[in-house]
Amino acid sequence: MFRKLSIRKKIIISTVIGIVIPFLFGGIYLNNFVVNWLYEDNFEVNNSILQQVSEFIDYSLVSSVEEKVNMLSELDIAKESVGYLNEYTDYVPEQKSYMETDSEKKIESVFKIIKDTDSSINFMFFATKEGEYIEYPKFTPTKSYDPRIRPWYVNTISKENIVISDPYITKFTKDMVISISKRVMKDSEVLGVIGVSVKIGEITSNIEQIHIGESGYIIVMNENNKIMVSPNEPEWLLKTPDELNIEALMHLDISNKEFIEKKISGIDSILNVIISPKTGWKIISVVSKDDLLKKAEEVTSILTLIYIITAIIILLIVFNIATRVTKPIRYISNAISNMAMYKFTLTDKEKINEYSNRYDEIGQVSKALIGMNSNFAELANQVEILNEEIKNIDIENKSNKVAHLSEDNPFAIVVDSMNILLEKVNMYIGKLRNSNTEVIHKHELLIATEEELRAQVDEIDTQKNYINFLAYHDPLTELPNRRMFVEHFESKLSKKSSCAVVLLDLDNFKAINDTMGHIYGDTVLKEVAKRFKTFLKKGVFISRFGGDEFLVLIKNPRENLVLEENQLLKENQILEENQTIKELIDELVHLFDKDLTVNEHDINIKYSMGISLYPQDSTEINKLIMYSDLALYATKKENKKSYKYFDESMMKKLLEKSEIEVILRDAIVNDGFKLVYQPIINTINGEVNSYEALLRLKKHNISPGEFIPIAEEIGLITKIGRLVTEKVIIQLDKWREQGLIIKQVAINFSATQMHDSTYFDFTKNLLSKYNINPKLIEIEITENIFLNNKEFAINYFAKFRELGTTISIDDFGTGYSSMSYLISLPVDKIKLDRSLNIKFLELKNIQVLDSLISLIHGLKLKVVAEGIEELEQVRRLKVGECDFIQGYYFSKPLEVDDVPDSMNRKYL
Repeated sequence: MFRKLSIRKKIIISTVIGIVIPFLFGGIYLNNFVVNWLYEDNFEVNNSILQQVSEFIDYSLVSSVEEKVNMLSELDIAKESVGYLNEYTDYVPEQKSYMETDSEKKIESVFKIIKDTDSSINFMFFATKEGEYIEYPKFTPTKSYDPRIRPWYVNTISKENIVISDPYITKFTKDMVISISKRVMKDSEVLGVIGVSVKIGEITSNIEQIHIGESGYIIVMNENNKIMVSPNEPEWLLKTPDELNIEALMHLDISNKEFIEKKISGIDSILNVIISPKTGWKIISVVSKDDLLKKAEEVTSILTLIYIITAIIILLIVFNIATRVTKPIRYISNAISNMAMYKFTLTDKEKINEYSNRYDEIGQVSKALIGMNSNFAELANQVEILNEEIKNIDIENKSNKVAHLSEDNPFAIVVDSMNILLEKVNMYIGKLRNSNTEVIHKHELLIATEEELRAQVDEIDTQKNYINFLAYHDPLTELPNRRMFVEHFESKLSKKSSCAVVLLDLDNFKAINDTMGHIYGDTVLKEVAKRFKTFLKKGVFISRFGGDEFLVLIKNPRENLVLEENQLLKENQILEENQTIKELIDELVHLFDKDLTVNEHDINIKYSMGISLYPQDSTEINKLIMYSDLALYATKKENKKSYKYFDESMMKKLLEKSEIEVILRDAIVNDGFKLVYQPIINTINGEVNSYEALLRLKKHNISPGEFIPIAEEIGLITKIGRLVTEKVIIQLDKWREQGLIIKQVAINFSATQMHDSTYFDFTKNLLSKYNINPKLIEIEITENIFLNNKEFAINYFAKFRELGTTISIDDFGTGYSSMSYLISLPVDKIKLDRSLNIKFLELKNIQVLDSLISLIHGLKLKVVAEGIEELEQVRRLKVGECDFIQGYYFSKPLEVDDVPDSMNRKYL
């Protein structure tokens, strides 16, 4: 077989055999090298990840709580309370009752402050060697309770350092928690054990989200080998490998600092282990051995591809060399074959002429071939002309081409006969052309008319389809509209069905439109719709309700399910019996955990939802939508979680809100508001420094705490804010006309009023009109006003300060208090909220409040304490060098006519 091959193929085959053998052995060696390298790389990468997890646990669990427990163990009020606390070792509810002691109240106040600052703390406790016990939130036993026999007490009382307990699940909240405790000492005497119970669900949840490769995960065991994190086997939680009979997790050897190959859950796996230096917890990475080998296969595939490409390149080089050797023979061979088939034109004449100049055998053969070919040249050329003429007969145009041969050519007679035949054919075609012109013209008209009609029909169909689309879809997001939502609801649900109607509203979308523009806002809505489309699945229907609101229908696949009408049972029943709806709602809540990227800007989308249930809330879709809207309103108002279910109390609140809205609108038109003025006292001279103007309704006993939020929501706060500003400036003018020495008046300013772009000009013009010094006006704002758009707010109030108006932050300590941002804000005063004052003034040691006042003074700001009602509080604030005091101890808000009498009064 090999002998029959061409010379070129023989050269190529021999060379290929010489390449394959060394490539084969080299590939086997390289594959083994890659597998070993991947094992080593996996060990290093996994160890790095485990180290980061260990540091995360140490920081989140130990470092953040250790300081609090150490502080609690050194509290004097805890040490001094021994002997003054209740003990429950012989407690019988029917025979014995306990009164809360002063010591318990003091300890609870400290516990409360610490717990309020750390949401991960479940509860706090203190037990003495005498069996006394206190817990916050308040301990309410149902039987005798001796803390000294509890594991956390027994394990801690004999140790100097902090002790971390095994994890356990709480009975009521079902949270996974651990106890972190330390013994309390006084003068080398052990008094008891104090500590906190900490939720670790968020920590374990974060660790469960960590993935190593495609299927790798992390297992965490505490120092007693109890499993705390097991993403693939949740039933392992809070059990030891010995209890579960998991050989792979028993007696893990980490001394050699190498990976461990073991089988877990029937899968051959590679384990890496490190131990946290602070907690003693074992952090174990588990990676499927098959996944690791799969990577080796991928690398081997790449190397194989490189081998193949290299072999192809070598083969091309060999092919080129073989071609250069055999090419002249191939050209001459092809030329002879063509001549044998009466093809007398040399396709590579230049090459053959080149070869004819050679002095070897190829040159001799080439010269003979050229001579033989020239003898047929004339005949071949003329025959080709005739052949092309016959093939290209044109009905439209007559051809005048004819073929000619020399007279001594034997084929001349044949060529002449073919010329006569072509002339006759052209004559008959001409006659047909003339008679067919009219038919062709009419045919063209028919085709043109048909095309025009087809185009019109297509356009009508397109418009009809678009009209039908617009009838049932939102043109911006291309989501179904409310009409299609209603029809889908009525057509898909039977009387035995159950479902949830969810009304979803984007939070702070108005701020996006105001700051970035409506075009950008439309783009955000399109991207939001795309994210919603990823949520489409069986039983879910999403539509755009309007603006930044969306309607979602979540259908329960189980039929014949009737939910409880009692609102208290709804959510629990959904969780137990209607799990599909609850899971989909929870999934919808977290749909936008990942930010949207719009025009290279990352947008954090948050939204609130109101939910009504069919059929227990109603069987009419319009009522269900209205109920969802009420639940949405309650969600936004409460601002504690992202959704609420409708209940009847929401309808009652809607009616109350509507009544207040009517009252407010009437008060704006018919002068139904009045202002009262509460004095603010200077702590140095006891005189009135300024007043705060407080808004009241003349004919209704409705507190501002009720009607101001409603005014903000329905957009009336802008008019009311201007009305208050005008009343204050006019009143200042009246007092001046009465010959009084007028003092500064503070006006409360709502964050919503920042959308009133001309309020500054309005205020400036009023001050100019009544010739009132701007320094007599103080604008009180809340610290939360800077959260959404800090730069805009700073620029907004900087204009008032340039005018001369004073700016103060009201209710400081109730919102997102941060001393660091006060440096950059255009403010002059800080008003400490009543709750903050009471919290620290009730303690014997008021150094915290003194330090806060000193720090604010360091920023060159004045301090006002609000809500002061007792003489002792006034004395403590004067010691702390508080600048001004406001509260019922000095005066309730005064009617306008009573203000002049207070202006020159000495309050201190």
